Amino acid sequence: MPVGILREKKHKEHRVPLTPSDVAWLVKQGIPIEVESSTDRIFSDTAYKKAGAKIVDQCHASRLLVGIKEPSTESLKSNTAYMVFSHTIKGQSENLPLLKKCIDKNISLIDYERIVDRNGRRLVFFGKYAGICGAVDSLFYLGEKYESNGIRNPFTQLKPAHMYKNYAHMQKAIVQLAQKIRSKGFHDQLSPFIIGFTGHGNVSTGVREVLKLLKPVEIHPKDLQEFVQKQKNKTNTLYLINFYREEKFRKKDQKGFYFEEYLRTPQKFESNLEKYLPYINLLLHTSYWEQRFPRLVTKEMIHRIGKEPYRLAFIGDISCDVNGSIELTYKTTTQENPVYTYNPAKRTYTDGFKTTGITILARDNLPSELPKDASEEFSDSIKEYVYQIAVQGNIDIANNTILPGEIRRAVITQGKKLTKPYAYLKKNL
Repeated sequence: MPVGILREKKHKEHRVPLTPSDVAWLVKQGIPIEVESSTDRIFSDTAYKKAGAKIVDQCHASRLLVGIKEPSTESLKSNTAYMVFSHTIKGQSENLPLLKKCIDKNISLIDYERIVDRNGRRLVFFGKYAGICGAVDSLFYLGEKYESNGIRNPFTQLKPAHMYKNYAHMQKAIVQLAQKIRSKGFHDQLSPFIIGFTGHGNVSTGVREVLKLLKPVEIHPKDLQEFVQKQKNKTNTLYLINFYREEKFRKKDQKGFYFEEYLRTPQKFESNLEKYLPYINLLLHTSYWEQRFPRLVTKEMIHRIGKEPYRLAFIGDISCDVNGSIELTYKTTTQENPVYTYNPAKRTYTDGFKTTGITILARDNLPSELPKDASEEFSDSIKEYVYQIAVQGNIDIANNTILPGEIRRAVITQGKKLTKPYAYLKKNL
């Protein structure tokens, strides 16, 4: 079955699902490859042509179409299979037209997000690079915010993630930043400088990689209030606090936290972050969220604790669920307009960071800032799946027991209907 690589529609999307080297491997296995011409990809059309692919304006022969972001509904081809991040599994209203069209056009829709092992661990993801880029961008724009308020800080020597040629180049810059923190330290007004972050998945792994290079001292949430009171003069150290589930949430009846109970009855729980937020400078949020779960940071919470000057100056919402776990995230941001600021006193939003309040980064395509590194790792994780589907030669993927279970379980629509694991989405259609 011929395989087509789709041209991405999203602005500033430079990532690719398959690199030229992995395309060359597929071609060597006898798989015909079409590549829709694009000047936005990190890899050129010429590189794909040299790998043995056919460069086309639009894929016509291909029946397995591979991309990154969800395709437009008008571009969908009938009686085909698509491998993309469809952003449909939570019943997201903005992508319900895509789901309906896949059903109408007899499309087998495979979502990367649902390629998981039997324990639910994701096998295909860009999450680590979202964490890496989100952490670096948050530090950079927080530094710019402080600088605009006349507060000296070491983060101004960083650059936004997209300005580094690769991850190795970025890592060198972070190591240099760590050296500056140890030698020059933070302004007294910012000390002790504390970063809080949530999550323990792939995105959080990327955040931790960045923060580890800064050689932080980790503190436990229960010690935070006393620590801040006693460590005001610790200016040459960066401190880190990781909010695990039992610190993030509490039962409304104050009777402790039990994860199994939280999953069964999340409505009985509420955020526990209110007592921590007044003491941290930066919050990096990477946790998974669904509508049934309580929010982690609410506007009401911010209004109660928000007194100028705001010690909590910045939230890097790397998970980026609009009106989700971080209620202040009211829209996604872009490379051109990366942040906006919420003023708790006026209850208003202003684009940029040169205003009073809490600044929010909410990019939904952060890994595209390191497109080569991110694409190479991603391509390596899907090329075998692409090969196995193509060799089978048909779009009956969910029922094909020759294919790996993780691929069969990731099929959302097939045969003009939702597959059994995703029948719950019917109520949204």
